[in-house]
Amino acid sequence: MNIPLNHFCPEIIMIVAACIVALVGVAKSDAVRRSAQWISLISLILAFIAGVRIGMVDSTPAWPLASFATYDTLLASGIGILLVLLSWDMPFAMDPAKSDQTFRGEYFAMMLVSLAGVSMMAKVDNLIWLFIALELVSIPTYIMVATGRSNPTAQEAGIKYFFLGSLSAAVYLFGFSYLYGFSGSTDFSKIASAFAAAPQLPYIAIIGLLMVVIGIAYKIAAVPLHYYAPDVYQGTATPVTAFLSFAPKAAGFIALILVFNLTGWRLSHGAARAVPDLLMVMAVLSMTIGNVLALLQRNIKRMLAYSSISHSGYMLVGLAVGPLMISHSITNGVSAMLFYLGAYSVMTVGAFAVLVYLQGKPDAAEDLDDIAGIASAHPLAAACMAVCMLSLIGMPFTVGFLGKLFIVQAAFSSGHGALAVIVMINAAIAAAYYLSIITSMYLRDPWTPFAVRRPGAIQFSAAIAAALVILLGVFPSVLMSISRYSGTEVTNMVVVNNSQTPAVSKTTAGMPPISVARSRSNPPTISHSTPLAATHTRVAAAL
Repeated sequence: MNIPLNHFCPEIIMIVAACIVALVGVAKSDAVRRSAQWISLISLILAFIAGVRIGMVDSTPAWPLASFATYDTLLASGIGILLVLLSWDMPFAMDPAKSDQTFRGEYFAMMLVSLAGVSMMAKVDNLIWLFIALELVSIPTYIMVATGRSNPTAQEAGIKYFFLGSLSAAVYLFGFSYLYGFSGSTDFSKIASAFAAAPQLPYIAIIGLLMVVIGIAYKIAAVPLHYYAPDVYQGTATPVTAFLSFAPKAAGFIALILVFNLTGWRLSHGAARAVPDLLMVMAVLSMTIGNVLALLQRNIKRMLAYSSISHSGYMLVGLAVGPLMISHSITNGVSAMLFYLGAYSVMTVGAFAVLVYLQGKPDAAEDLDDIAGIASAHPLAAACMAVCMLSLIGMPFTVGFLGKLFIVQAAFSSGHGALAVIVMINAAIAAAYYLSIITSMYLRDPWTPFAVRRPGAIQFSAAIAAALVILLGVFPSVLMSISRYSGTEVTNMVVVNNSQTPAVSKTTAGMPPISVARSRSNPPTISHSTPLAATHTRVAAAL
């Protein structure tokens, strides 16, 4: 890699902490084992601070995607802090029939390794490193799913997750081989040069891109490799389910952005049009299947699994639009997708934090009947869950509203008004099952006495997530800025014109004008009036 070593400081902190936690986790003393969660929390806070310092200190980008990598690192470490807090004092792989519930610190080691993989995704510059980073995210999750519970359901979920994960890895790795066959190299710069030199994308490259999209669909829980999610989400421990809702999805979308960036986003002409067309079909099917099947569920974890599928569909809309400029506030479809990824991560982790808090008894708070009437006994938990549910619906003054707004803008701006309407219809359908959760909490009488988790860290994680949902919805400037500049950077300020005009010039707020010239036979040529360093400087200012 040609990236300065100091930019890997957050990942180094996480990996070193993971090694320490793995050793601490096998200690004989339970008190020593429980120090694993403190080490994990401190290491993620340090990684977050290191990511902020890297974004603030460097006024000139050390490599073309430095700001995008900063966003990735801050997202991984920031959400990781919430995930550690909601897992506080959780005895994993315990037998509910026994009273001796042993704390297992290796769960936190696996979490740190996987988060290091997520944080490293945007810093790779080679297909081999990209594959390693994806597997660094995935392999620890196989262990977490299988060991999260000791009952047969968890073992079944672990087997399903492992074998389907292996299948998806084979598919996108085979797609990587096609990209290697097309360019003759695994290095990103050489692959990008091969794409730039080709007047039209050859079929071998298009097949490779399609296979990568299909393989990574498993990571993001999108159609057609979505069917594992409900069983795995329900079968494993709730803290592991919360982790699965974030880490593989974030890694998958970042990997897709990196791969499409190699093409120069030249995916709107000829046979290459098959790639965004596939993304749109996947988006429509993921949204519709996820929301419709969620209506049929009473198990909350299965409901949130189908919700995860539908939200992947929303994000695929932004990715399909790509670098097309959509507004002055969020710039392009990739920026809209990055904003939505951050918003979804916060609100879904907050919802799972409330479920973890309410699980004072084995298998509690997994059905709508289990949470009936909790608003009277635990008003703060109910309020946090309600805020996260309303944000997932897309209600105003929540970050979920802005996320859906930018996605709809992206669809309209790309000339796909029907796709934008489908997004809005699906958002309305989703409101039914999200509101059923709120209704159970506030309008129903409790069936059984409640038992909750005592650690204050779990309540703190839910409260922080709910507060962020509101704050980022009312004051979205920080998330909006880093998403805007990261999306602009990763698309290299390419502006795609859907009309047949030979040249177009557009200006974004606070950015230099961009001139794009194109003919039907030649790829667009791009000229910038200021260097990319200006974009990186703005990201540092936002941080």
